[in-house]
Amino acid sequence: MALKYPELFKPFRIGRCEVKNKIVMSGMHNIGWTDEYDLIDDCVIDYFEARAKGGVGMIFTGANQPDYQFDNGVVMKNPFQEPVQFLSRHKKLADRLHTYGTKLFIQLAYGCGRVDFPGAIAGEAVAVSAGPNRWNPGIQHRELTTDEVNRMIDASVEAAKLCVQTGCDGMDINCYGGYLADQFLQPCFNKRTDEYGGLDGGILWMSKIVKGIKNAVGQNFPVTCRLGVRQYIKAPGETGVEGEDYPEYGRTVEQSIYVAKKLAEAGYDAIYLGNGTYDSFYWLYPPMYQKEGLWLDDISKLTAEIDVPVIAGGKILQPKMANDAIKDGKVTAVVLGRQLLADPEWPNKAKLGLDEEIRPCIGCNFGCIGHIFAGLPQACAVNANLFREKEMDSLVPAKTPKKVAVIGGGVAGMECARIAALRGHEVTIYEKGSKLGGTFLAASVARSKDAERRLLAWYELQLRKAGVKVEYSTALTLADVEKLDCDEIVVSTGNKPKLPPVAGINQDNVYSPVRVFLGEETLPEGRVIIVGGGLVGCELAVYLCEEKGYTDVTVVEGASELMSGGFEPMPLPNKLMLIDLMKFHGVKVLTNTMLDHIDGDKVYLKRGGEVSALETDSVVMSIGFDANDELYKEINANIPKKVWLLGDAKMPSNIMFGIRDANAIAREI
Repeated sequence: MALKYPELFKPFRIGRCEVKNKIVMSGMHNIGWTDEYDLIDDCVIDYFEARAKGGVGMIFTGANQPDYQFDNGVVMKNPFQEPVQFLSRHKKLADRLHTYGTKLFIQLAYGCGRVDFPGAIAGEAVAVSAGPNRWNPGIQHRELTTDEVNRMIDASVEAAKLCVQTGCDGMDINCYGGYLADQFLQPCFNKRTDEYGGLDGGILWMSKIVKGIKNAVGQNFPVTCRLGVRQYIKAPGETGVEGEDYPEYGRTVEQSIYVAKKLAEAGYDAIYLGNGTYDSFYWLYPPMYQKEGLWLDDISKLTAEIDVPVIAGGKILQPKMANDAIKDGKVTAVVLGRQLLADPEWPNKAKLGLDEEIRPCIGCNFGCIGHIFAGLPQACAVNANLFREKEMDSLVPAKTPKKVAVIGGGVAGMECARIAALRGHEVTIYEKGSKLGGTFLAASVARSKDAERRLLAWYELQLRKAGVKVEYSTALTLADVEKLDCDEIVVSTGNKPKLPPVAGINQDNVYSPVRVFLGEETLPEGRVIIVGGGLVGCELAVYLCEEKGYTDVTVVEGASELMSGGFEPMPLPNKLMLIDLMKFHGVKVLTNTMLDHIDGDKVYLKRGGEVSALETDSVVMSIGFDANDELYKEINANIPKKVWLLGDAKMPSNIMFGIRDANAIAREI
């Protein structure tokens, strides 16, 4: 039987290193799971090992900063300050990965420079050239001295000597994404006047690093370079939306081709590509609103011009897209990042042609990008096992199989039912609607939400395979629950919309955002006012403009900025992209503005103590959700059985916390 995706499973070479297939794991920083020196620990080794078991051919580690301490103390602790620990832990990692034939490339990176988050700046702020901070222009970065730049080169060579002792198969130098190293290669930000100035000066700096490494450890030791192709910057801190016409402020594709050729000539054995920078954050870390494979067309232009292998990704989530990208010559090998957080078995499933078995990354950025940039432990919204692989990947069978009733078939209810059934329990979901998914059904409607729709299909498949029974169109009351033949009850009844106590809230021209997304309510043509500028309200505004043709949409928000509330801060790439999409489509935004009342086709708004009216054809109330926990309270007070509460019925949050809690509870039943 022939492979469904043969291109993925052909070997390729990086210098003299042969990789068993063309599936590579992207370097991702493991915030929250490393020690004070950013050294990996056993849970990180287990995490990488799970991806090696899953069939990936090669793994880039997260970035390790060489030890080039500046006199002003701006560089914080780094793993190379603890060489014995670095060597022993990475030796353990290399041995684990080599057991499965997976290659290990250790990545070096050099801090953030001008794009550093203000709260993370320790000591004096530095950058390649003097200038303002990307996030807070009030912070001024001084220019690195020539001695400091040379010290970074020397530190890279010393780091390479230690990396070679671990038994790793190669190294990667990260000059990507707008980080400090990339700033050497951005003419718009590199204004130096020494030998490292301008594009050629940046190339010289990168060339000295690879030549220094190979002179120290051997010419045959593979070194790759992580590089961006296109930057999508209109101006510092301003991003170009797809379809928008603007001159590129950052490095152009043609300049990136020039850089890649020069770096290959200098000795880099492969180029590891992406797109975007911190100035175009949502091209660098594409959220759910970006299309899948969004970098491939730009990358293919560079691939055609250089002779070394090109390794690249960009929301490559499905095996067919990955296989076609290689077959069509757009890349030599594909890089998977967040998709391997969601499902470490992606390569094995692709090899078996089991596309429908792949648990998709939905691009929500909640646990990965969102947590990392909030200084919280890296997580995955759809995979509760992340960094707990040793304890959680093997389910413990239930000692006493039970009959379990799950009331509510949203994502949390489905996750709980799935895990409980796999442990041997007899599980029935009671869903009041005609479909599984709950509120997540509304979140999956927009054209850009194909991965969300695949996640719902994945859950339905897993429930069928696990033998979970589903009773649709079944809205249970306390009396109904008392009659159920079950041993334990899980209540996952979701949320209910918040409605403010204002006059006119029950008029016929007032709508629910969830019901609008689901097509259960149809807005009239004309003007739309959305009350509430949280995630749901902003997504609805973009949806109405992009897919429904509305041209007069206003979002009213009581806070001083959009999407500022919620259970956790909204991931910054998602937030920035939604705001830019709203601007692109002409959505009007009124912040610091409260709804006073509604009267016919007029919405009365209060701002700064003054009330004024806006005329509209429809009003959508999107001010958030409350827990729908009444049934749980009744059951808990009246039925002598163990009752569990989870998901939005416990506390409205996001999909990550619903899945996490559901997974944990199902392991305790």
